[in-house]
Amino acid sequence: MSLLQHNKGLSKEVSVHARNQVSRDEIVPKTQSVTFTRNLRVDNHITNQVAALLDLGVARNTKQLISDMVQARINQLSKEDQNRLQKIVQSLEMKDFYAIQSKTNH
Repeated sequence: MSLLQHNKGLSKEVSVHARNQVSRDEIVPKTQSVTFTRNLRVDNHITNQVAALLDLGVARNTKQLISDMVQARINQLSKEDQNRLQKIVQSLEMKDFYAIQSKTNH
């Protein structure tokens, strides 16, 4: 005996109409990027070197200095490694986005 019994005439009698339609943007936001403050743990020697570089006027602030240094290191990578890095960064950015989304939706 079958667990399901289908009435073949039913599909002709049923009419389904959507009351409201939603766009994909209402469900999945267009931007998947968030920005928030994070701390990096470094020892006192690195902290002192960063402070000294800032005193020399190499950058306006710690954020700019670190960003410039990271970009300089990225520029030294091969194109293949830069592509791999970009994919990893995108994955981490999406992780941050969904972590923030889950916190704001609860």
